[in-house]
Amino acid sequence: MIEDSITDDKLKKNVSWGFVVYRCTYSDDGAWQQMLQLIRDGVKSSLEAEGRMDLLPRHELIVMDDKARFDGATSHEIRDQFHRWVADEMMNRLAEPKEPDREAMLRSRPDDPGPEWFLGARYNFCLFVDNICLESLEKMRRPVVKLLWKQWGPREPNEREYPVHPDWEDGETDEEEEDVGWMYMAVTDYVEWYDLFHEPEHWYDAYSRPPSMIGADTSEETPGFWRKG
Repeated sequence: MIEDSITDDKLKKNVSWGFVVYRCTYSDDGAWQQMLQLIRDGVKSSLEAEGRMDLLPRHELIVMDDKARFDGATSHEIRDQFHRWVADEMMNRLAEPKEPDREAMLRSRPDDPGPEWFLGARYNFCLFVDNICLESLEKMRRPVVKLLWKQWGPREPNEREYPVHPDWEDGETDEEEEDVGWMYMAVTDYVEWYDLFHEPEHWYDAYSRPPSMIGADTSEETPGFWRKG
C-alpha cells in the first residue's frame, strides 16, 4: 500500500511518495503543463474517492525537465537516468544506510535487487511523456503516460538498435507476451497503479504490451490510434 511505502522503517521519517516523471518532448509546452496538472488533479480525485486525503500533503511528483538531457530520449535512456536517480536517492533516504555501494545499485536487477526493491513504486517505476502522450490529451478519453520498470534487464548500448515489430510499438517479436519494459498507463489511474506496484513483482501479472494499455477495457482505443491509416 502507499502508506506502507512511506512509513517503512528502512526510510527516514516524513518521506514523500509519488512517481518521477521525465519530459521527453519539447514540442508543446502548454500541453506538457496540462499533463502535469492532470496528473496532480487525478491524484487528488483518487485520494478523495478513497477517503485518504491525509496522504495528499506527502505526495510529490518529481518532474525531470531538462531539454538537453531528455529531449527525444528512448525508454532505455530514461531507464539509465532513473537508475542513477534511485542510486543517489537511496543514499539520502535510507534511515540507516550501510556502506554506500552506488555502483551495485546501478547494476541491480530482479534476481539481485538493491534495497529499493522493497521500498515501493517510487524507487522501482517511473513515468515518461513523449509526443503520443501529449497528443492523447486531445485524442483520448483517458490521456496516457508511459510507465517504465527500472528492473527490466537493461540492454547494453550496442543492443538497443533493434528492429521493432510493425504490429507493436516496441519489441522484436509478434508475441503479445513479449515484455519491453514499459507500458501505457491512463493518467487517471496513477494512484491505483502506484499502489499495486508497491510490490514490483506485480508487473508480471499487470503487464500489457504497447500499444495496449494497462487496465483498459475492450471499448478503449489504443494510444496512437490517430497516427495509423
